[in-house]
Amino acid sequence: MNPFRRSRPPGHRSAPSSASLRLPSRPSVGLSVGLLALAVEGLCGEPRPLDIARLQSQLTNGAPAAVAAADLLMAEAELRPGSPHLQYNSGVAAYAARRWEDALVAFDRVETLGNSRLADLARFQRGNAEYQLGVEARSANLDETISRWRAALEAYQSVLKTRPDDERSLANSAFVRDRLLELLLEEARKSARQANQPQKTPAQRIPDLRNAHEKFSDARQLSPDNTEAQQGETESRQQLAAALKQEGLKNIQSPLSLKSSRREPRLPEVDASKLETGIAQLEESKALRPDDPEVEEALRKAKDRLADAKVKQAETFLALEEQIPITKEKLALLRMAREQIDQALERSPNHQEAQKTGEEIDRRMAQIHEDEGDFQEQQAAFSQLEQQAMQLSQALDHFQQASELRPNQPRLQAKQEQAGQKLAQTLDKLADKLMQSPGGQEPMESKAARLEGAEQALNELQSLQPSDRTAQRAEQVGKELDGLRQMLADKGKGTGENQGEGDPRNGMQPMPGAPQWMAPPLDGPPRIQQPGSKGQAPKGAGRNPRDY
Repeated sequence: MNPFRRSRPPGHRSAPSSASLRLPSRPSVGLSVGLLALAVEGLCGEPRPLDIARLQSQLTNGAPAAVAAADLLMAEAELRPGSPHLQYNSGVAAYAARRWEDALVAFDRVETLGNSRLADLARFQRGNAEYQLGVEARSANLDETISRWRAALEAYQSVLKTRPDDERSLANSAFVRDRLLELLLEEARKSARQANQPQKTPAQRIPDLRNAHEKFSDARQLSPDNTEAQQGETESRQQLAAALKQEGLKNIQSPLSLKSSRREPRLPEVDASKLETGIAQLEESKALRPDDPEVEEALRKAKDRLADAKVKQAETFLALEEQIPITKEKLALLRMAREQIDQALERSPNHQEAQKTGEEIDRRMAQIHEDEGDFQEQQAAFSQLEQQAMQLSQALDHFQQASELRPNQPRLQAKQEQAGQKLAQTLDKLADKLMQSPGGQEPMESKAARLEGAEQALNELQSLQPSDRTAQRAEQVGKELDGLRQMLADKGKGTGENQGEGDPRNGMQPMPGAPQWMAPPLDGPPRIQQPGSKGQAPKGAGRNPRDY
């Protein structure tokens, strides 16, 4: 018998009992009045005492009287949010008016207000509200019904943890558990019947078998001793594993082909989508039935075949890289090729062709970085200080990336050290230059921009070659900058201008008069970042050779 259903007087649509939803016969008026009477005790001494007897009568008699009572109690609860009794009564009234979501909100509030007895009552009622929401959702969203009824069981169990002998929670928990078990088994049977229709292919059977297995498994977890759940889980697992195996074996035999990318027609792609789908299906089959040697062997061969496809894709990118003159695009292609090799080795770690091709990719990328570093270092010899700093910084970055790709190469390490020393010398000179006033009447904005450049150069220098002298100069420049910034802020307030405009600390454009190479300061020691010639990526781009 449904403990959530109550009898109704003739002519009335009675609301469920707000106190004990497990009583199957007449509306539990006495118990409902008892709960609201408890709330009256909590309201003693508070202003505007409520007429609990009248409100209880309204709740018991059902809509529309219950709606009016719910409106009144919800308004009172909003006025006195710290009263657990009012919050609880508001939830009871909302439940009686079939406002399940409002009831949940009120019962959740009760649990935060420190009254342990009312908190247990609220948890019990929250379970009831969750159950009712599941009932309403059943025709439109079965998954929501299952989720709601699970939440109801959790609410009852939370009461039973502190009150193991609570009869209402025990009864409602058993009732909801039975209803949920019945629903899961019903849905599992339905999916199993649909899956076993003779005209269906293995691909068409898989979704139904997966749903049947999931529901039988959930039912078995809910009731471990249920024979139908046990048998259904075993049978659906075997059938699902067999269907996945059959479909997976077919998909891994699909031919591979090259297709043009819509985004970039010049970059043909190896279409291995069916092969990857087949591998996923075989892996799922193996998880369901681990002792199938045929699946194990098929998986090994399919992964090797997929690795072959990834290597072929990487070789395609390698061939295209040789035809491209722009450094940035060459590196992007090589990084894409490297990603394909990484995916191949993930599938087949001992794939020799993938390892060989990966080494070639790294060699080419390292050579491009080394050549570009050499070029930037040579150009720096004929440039002004600001341009030198930018080009030497880029050269150093290229040498660093080349060393990461080809470690233990003395030539690359020597070039990296040499570029770092040249950059440090250039930054030292640049900082000295920017710290000196050009003479004449210099606007505060230009002076702040100049010192900002000096500070950035000193920070960069300190990160390369730390020294007390550099730290002292950076501190000196910083103090002078703080004073200038404050003066500029005060000036902006006085003129009514936007205080933040032009302030380098706000990450906006540099002030008028700032050196062209200078970027807005960063939170930490900045790096000079500017695009260089020959189309290479900006400084700092591609630090990880696998990013593109």
